[in-house]
This record gives sequence, structure tokens and C-alpha cells, in this order.
Amino acid sequence: MSVPANSSLAVSLIVALTLTCTPARAQSPVTALAFAPHETRLVAGSQSGIEIRRWPELQPVARRDLEIRSIHDLAFSPDSSRLLVGGGAPSEYGEWQIVSWPALEVVAKSISHDDSIDSVAWLADDRFVTAGADSRCIVWKLSGETAEQVVAIDGHSRSVLSVEALRENNLFVTAGVDQVLRVWPADLPQVESPQPIRKLDNHTGAVCALALCPVQRPLPLLASASVDKTVRLWQPTIGRLVKFARSPVEPTCLAWSRDGTRLAAGCADGKLRIINPATVQVDQTCHGVDGWIYSVCAATDGSFVVGGTHGLITRVVPSSE
Repeated sequence: MSVPANSSLAVSLIVALTLTCTPARAQSPVTALAFAPHETRLVAGSQSGIEIRRWPELQPVARRDLEIRSIHDLAFSPDSSRLLVGGGAPSEYGEWQIVSWPALEVVAKSISHDDSIDSVAWLADDRFVTAGADSRCIVWKLSGETAEQVVAIDGHSRSVLSVEALRENNLFVTAGVDQVLRVWPADLPQVESPQPIRKLDNHTGAVCALALCPVQRPLPLLASASVDKTVRLWQPTIGRLVKFARSPVEPTCLAWSRDGTRLAAGCADGKLRIINPATVQVDQTCHGVDGWIYSVCAATDGSFVVGGTHGLITRVVPSSE
């Protein structure tokens, strides 16, 4: 189905499928998305657990209830053998689980935060970090079916909403409600109060999403989205703000195209805004869902997938122009 984008912007092809399940499950927002290895399956997370869909048809093929009250993030390990799931119950606890892929058997799990886990990232095949609404980040070391806490980070003053690993540089970046991006070494020592190596503080509102450009560059390029209605591009290894794009509506999530030529920002009005990182202009505005976009991920064919309110998963194919 083809529909016109806003004003004179290019036409985008939209394919939307509603979850084929009970009404109660259909109302659960799709809050996390991740492509499985080889991109034949799409994994979606919600209050109902995780659902596996065939790609690109988006037909449901399996569902697994991990008994996490609400799932907020999904991340495949670098070797693609395990899926890390983060979530929990707001104001009560944060929980993560690691399940094998594709068997979906629980390998390890922990209730480890005092508020829900909002974001997770792998630092290596045996190390990962969890970030929570309790303003804490925890680095973990995985060994077989157990995971040990390496170091807890209390560097943020408020909820940590996003964490992104820069594995090639042995770093990770955290950001959240206190508006500041913090850059950390992945091999943090076991000290009581670890300190970031850099603080990036140009945002004037809560930072809700981080996304690393997948194309290798002399200096890595990181995007951040904020309720200040900007998407900013950084070179975090040297602490430099490169440029920023303005959005008419608050961006809620980010994903780079696989070739790094486009940056997609899911927004609170249900639109997916396609940003040209060279000009930092919004080149296209595409309809995503009726409601709030909670998650977005990029496919190898140039399309994007968004998850939103009412359990909707939508495929968006921007114009090639």
C-alpha cells in the first residue's frame, strides 16, 4: 500500500501487520526489536514476552513468555548465539535474561536493578552491560550458565535510558534523563566509584536513545536522540559534537541504515523521520504507526521496521531519492 508522506516529501511504501493474537496481547506496545542472525527472523519484545516473525513477511512463527513483566530492549551477542533481554517492573525491579538462539532456552538471568532495565548492550561475547531507571549501570561477566557482576556504575543522577557499545574502541556510552552522555572504558576496574573518561553535555533535555553508525570510520560516529527535539551526531572517542538535526516532534528511538547513509528517528507522533547525516536535514517523513513509536531497527534491504502502540509492527521503505 502506497501512501503520501507529509507535505511534498517523497512517497513511502508502508506494510503494516497487527499482531494476530488475543486482544489483550494486541494492546501491548512493541517496545523492542532486533533482527536475528542472517536476517530471516525478526524478534519483537513486549509485555507479552518475545515473538519471532518471519522476515520480510512479518508472519508470526513463535512466541516465548520469559515472565519478564515488561521487555524494554533486545540485543544479540556478537557471535549471534545468544539473545540478551532487558526489562522488569517500573519502580520495583530490573531483570535481564540471556536465552540461546534459536532454541530460546534460558542460559542465565538476574534481578539486579531497583527499577526496570531500559537498555542493554554486549561489550564482548562474554561481557555485557545493563542500564536502568534506578540511575545505575552494571557490567557483567558471563561464564557458562552464570553471570557475575564486574562493576556497578552510579555516575548518572537520574534514569539511564540508553547504552551503546563501541566494541572496536573498547568503550561504551550511556545516556538518560540527566541529559549527559558519558563515555566509559569497557574494561572498567573494580572500584567503588568508577569515573567516565568523557562527558558530552550539549543536550537540553533527556536523552532517550543512542545509535552507533555501523560503517567503520577513522572516528566512530554516534547519534543521540533527545526530548529537546534534536538528534545529535558525536565523535565520542574525542568528545566532539559534530552537528545536529532538529525534529518538529520528540524523537524516541534511532536506527542507522546498514550503509550509514541514513538515520531513522522514530517519533512520538508515530512518524519515522529519515535524516541525512551529511546535511542533518529531515529528507523524508514516513508514517509508521498510529500512536507512539517505541523501537526501530534497520534491514539490509534499506527498509526500517518500527514497533509501536497497540502491538503494531510496521515495515517502512523510504524513497530511494
